[in-house]
Amino acid sequence: MVNLFRSKSYSGIVFLALLFLIVHAHFFVDVPIITTPTHSGFFEVLIQQYVQPLPGYLLFIIYSVLVLLQAIRFNLALNNAHMFQQSGYTSGMAYILLTGFLPEWSHISAALLANTFIIWIFIKLIRLYNNPAPKTLLFNVGLISGCTILSYHPTITLVLVIFFALLIVRPFRAAEWMVLLIGLVFPYYVVAAFLFITNQTGNIKGILPNFQLAWPLQMPSYWLGISIGYVLLLFLPSFYYWQLHVNRMVIQIRKNWMIVLVLLMVSLFGPFLFAYAGLTAAFVWIIPLSAFFANYFLYAKKTWLPNLFFWLALLLIFHNNWLLGKI
Repeated sequence: MVNLFRSKSYSGIVFLALLFLIVHAHFFVDVPIITTPTHSGFFEVLIQQYVQPLPGYLLFIIYSVLVLLQAIRFNLALNNAHMFQQSGYTSGMAYILLTGFLPEWSHISAALLANTFIIWIFIKLIRLYNNPAPKTLLFNVGLISGCTILSYHPTITLVLVIFFALLIVRPFRAAEWMVLLIGLVFPYYVVAAFLFITNQTGNIKGILPNFQLAWPLQMPSYWLGISIGYVLLLFLPSFYYWQLHVNRMVIQIRKNWMIVLVLLMVSLFGPFLFAYAGLTAAFVWIIPLSAFFANYFLYAKKTWLPNLFFWLALLLIFHNNWLLGKI
């Protein structure tokens, strides 16, 4: 099965769509669930007011379109940036598989919308190297990041990612750092100014991230532990194959991979810094994890073990969505 996604032919997009239908076949029985509000940004207001009243089939279409566009766009961005020694659709495959791993990741949530913007930010960050107009690009990165954080507070960790990217990709220039910072705070300035003008200064606190340090689960379930164990087990060979090939790449591509690695490291803290958002806040993990998993599915010469991981993933997805998700 993995070989179907190793080809650089556009038929891989068709296979991604078919894989999505298999991973989320449970939607043909139960429509996507909309997560309950946690007061973590404007995306929740948008979902509750405009998405929740829609009929079930439109909820299915919205979730399907968002996930497929995210998987395809991220996959093509990695290919276009030559972050793999051969093009394929294994990162898109891993992305779609991961969306079905936990019941919370199959919900329509603010985190689902946020991933679209995080991928957009990543695409812009990998264009920083030797860019002829870095200030314009940096302001746009800061602006999109500020809007994303304003719309979904657990993405506050993006601040570390974008400043780290600027640090390693370009030589230090105070003006560029200032432009990035201005773009980052500009959305907050606009919203705060609007609230001030309309005599709603009491609501300014609501646009700021509300940290809640705690374990995101009341009591980790047995199957959740198995799912996390599977991810950790798959990450080991993926990281090995990544190290094996990244050292052969040019410095620009190595720096792009460092951005992915830092995104993974800082996003791990999201569910713990915003415990009230639960495992929904961990949806951001899918982006960097799918990039690393793609290395193993793409580079492994003997495909029987990657295929085994693929079928085990489908078994876990079937259990977690058809059985665990009903509890």
